Amino acid sequence: MNALTSPRHVWTYRALFLGLCVLVIGFKLLPLSLDDTGVPGPDLLLALTLAWLLRQPAVVPLGSILVVFLLADFLFQRPPGLWTLLVIVVSESLRRRRLTMTEFPFLLEWSAFAGAVFTMILADRLILWVLMVDLPPLGLTLAHGIVTAAIYPAVVAVSKFLFGLRKIGPAEAEAL
Repeated sequence: MNALTSPRHVWTYRALFLGLCVLVIGFKLLPLSLDDTGVPGPDLLLALTLAWLLRQPAVVPLGSILVVFLLADFLFQRPPGLWTLLVIVVSESLRRRRLTMTEFPFLLEWSAFAGAVFTMILADRLILWVLMVDLPPLGLTLAHGIVTAAIYPAVVAVSKFLFGLRKIGPAEAEAL
């Protein structure tokens, strides 16, 4: 058992992940008027979750994703459970494909993330449209997706260089 698969390592990163998620949610709830620029802010919670999931899937368990995103749904006044369900479906889909994605170059990983984000956004809009919920303009929603996809390399860089979360190889992924 190496350092990346030790229980202490996994639990340390799980606690760090939950702490960062609480920090992101708390920061987003502060009345800082950052949305006055006209460009929507990125979904840092989603970028952090999927970046850590693609790097080391063992440190982002399904229960943590469920709790964090359900809490975010309630606090951000989104339809409870819809975005959480979409995040769980996408994260488990990416987790299942993790063994084939371990050798991907970063550009393909980034495009997989961007594809997942836009799939979630379009599925969310389609479900809300079918339920006849008032929707924000499509351009604003797509801009939010673009900004979220654009922030992914920064989230990965901070995760790697600040927190030491590196991408595991195929042998380590099979061990997990």
